Amino acid sequence: MDNQMDKEMRRIILKAMVLKIIGEKPTHGYDIIKEVEKRTNGRWTPSPGSIYPALDGLESKGWIRCKEAERRKLYTITPKGKAALVRLKTKWLEHVREMTVFFETIIEENDPD
Repeated sequence: MDNQMDKEMRRIILKAMVLKIIGEKPTHGYDIIKEVEKRTNGRWTPSPGSIYPALDGLESKGWIRCKEAERRKLYTITPKGKAALVRLKTKWLEHVREMTVFFETIIEENDPD
């Protein structure tokens, strides 16, 4: 996978993960970074430079809401965000199924038996 495609995939995955995390409980940006790190078993620690633009994008779509609490921003999911998360999950599962079928055909073509 080329570097540009890898970056775009990470942005898409990050938005879905952020939406899922915020959907579970209202959360601060720093806590989202730590939660992504935890859920990926330490393989991915997104930087503030990727988390905060993702949060801004989700907020501009109306999928999350932000309010200031004790000089920190607290993010919560909106009903529109909950519906978007369901759509994202459905779309992701469709892509996984399509890719699985695709790779199975490659494996079968290369199988010497």
